[in-house]
Amino acid sequence: MSFWSRIKNTFRPGTLDRDLEEELLSHIDEAVEAGRDPDEVRRRFGSVLRNREESREIKLAAWLDSLKADTIFGWRQLLKHRTASAAAIL
Repeated sequence: MSFWSRIKNTFRPGTLDRDLEEELLSHIDEAVEAGRDPDEVRRRFGSVLRNREESREIKLAAWLDSLKADTIFGWRQLLKHRTASAAAIL
């Protein structure tokens, strides 16, 4: 996966999660259509949530995702406590 696609995925988390969910469920559906038992397929495939989170880590630039979350948190705190923020900045 290219560096630019990881950066792009960092700034579109909803789309990335939806794409991963669709892909994982399509693999399960393909196995069921091939004639396997649905319960057996789901058990062997494992937790969709766990697989999605592992795939998400691969498709993101983790350091950039962390930086984005920290920036959003910091900005929220600055806006929440405007007087204290202004005093600290000055």
